[in-house]
Amino acid sequence: MIKVVMDSTSGMTVEDFEKAGMVMVPLYIREGETLYRDGVDIKPAEFYRKEREGVIFESAQTNPDDLVRIFRPIVEAGDEIVCVMISGAISGSVNAGRVAAQTLEAEDRISIVDSRQSGYCQLTMGRLAKSMADEGKSRAQIVEALTELRDRTWVYFIMESLHWLYKGGRLTGAQALIGTIIQLKPIVWFDDLGRMVTHDKIRTIKAGKERLKELVLEMASYGVVSAGLHWADNWDEAKEFGDWMESVLHVPVEYNRVSCVVGCHVGPTVLGPVVVMKEKPKAKNRVD
Repeated sequence: MIKVVMDSTSGMTVEDFEKAGMVMVPLYIREGETLYRDGVDIKPAEFYRKEREGVIFESAQTNPDDLVRIFRPIVEAGDEIVCVMISGAISGSVNAGRVAAQTLEAEDRISIVDSRQSGYCQLTMGRLAKSMADEGKSRAQIVEALTELRDRTWVYFIMESLHWLYKGGRLTGAQALIGTIIQLKPIVWFDDLGRMVTHDKIRTIKAGKERLKELVLEMASYGVVSAGLHWADNWDEAKEFGDWMESVLHVPVEYNRVSCVVGCHVGPTVLGPVVVMKEKPKAKNRVD
């Protein structure tokens, strides 16, 4: 039997994991000296309330010891593992998974899959892995399918401020200061290597949303399998944008609340449309 393991940045709750029959790996966030397990000890509602009140959180990856504790009983039961993790370009969790597999001397029974994103993409990869495992597919077949799905899934994010990227360690102080002075509203995306980088530099949120709509339509030109929308603590704004997406994509939009770990870096007002396309687009260009 193949067990599917996935970290908490997928946007799934503990209850979602239990219902889906998948195993959850909580990542960590830190508030001063207090360490929380993402989605377990602190949930998005409390997290974003505190973030709006000015609390500064720091994110922290899982560690090999945590993953050894999760993997060991599965391996000892004679099962295999497909573990889908947040992008290895922004977190050390993928590497921690590989170290855990090596520690257990079970590299031939554990596949660590780098989603090169988080949230909705990671969620759809986990669901596909579980359905294929239930159908009796091999680990190799599942990993190949997940890689192909990942390459057809693109996401873009817009934030009201560079403040959170700076506080979360994704920007230098000078970059954040310049961005604040010119009121920069960046559109960022996970590039082909899984890095969270600037795609467009926009001066206003209104213009940023219009640019997001253009990007959604560009993705739709490759055919639409499914669509999602990341949101944090801005439901009304997300619902309005999601309604527009449904009107042009003609598929239901699944709302994915950004996890506390990712929220450390993007803040409470992030908006992020994502489309799973029928065809893999060409490589994207970005603004440096």
